Amino acid sequence: MGGETLSLRLDLLSLVRNMPSNPEKSENKMDQDRRKSRRIRKHFILSYFEKEYPDRRYELTQLKNISHGGMCFITSQKFNLGIKLGIELKTPYVAETTYLEGVVMESHEKVRNVIYETRLKFEFLDPQGEFLVAKLIEFFVNGENGSHA
Repeated sequence: MGGETLSLRLDLLSLVRNMPSNPEKSENKMDQDRRKSRRIRKHFILSYFEKEYPDRRYELTQLKNISHGGMCFITSQKFNLGIKLGIELKTPYVAETTYLEGVVMESHEKVRNVIYETRLKFEFLDPQGEFLVAKLIEFFVNGENGSHA
């Protein structure tokens, strides 16, 4: 990836991180009560790819939140419902990259033709993925009050 592309991508991530959240979306009390899994908001870096096209990788994007059931993250394109994605998640808590995979539940535009917010339901979590997700949620729910959604 060229220097200009990396710089643009990092600028976009900074823009998304500072965007105000929409309290009328999934932030309200009714949606929180409906969730099956506790969700935490953390901005870890990840890369992703369509399972059908594993050679086409999308680099350096940002996780918005994660739970045992799935995750929400920023993408550079809109994905259709049902598309299977592979995720390579990097956290400061595990030395190696953790692989996750799931199915797109929603992908909607945040910044016209540039940034999309994509919700993914986990389809398969290998033991390492299951362990990482469980430990992240346990750490941030029990270790940092106010970190969860």
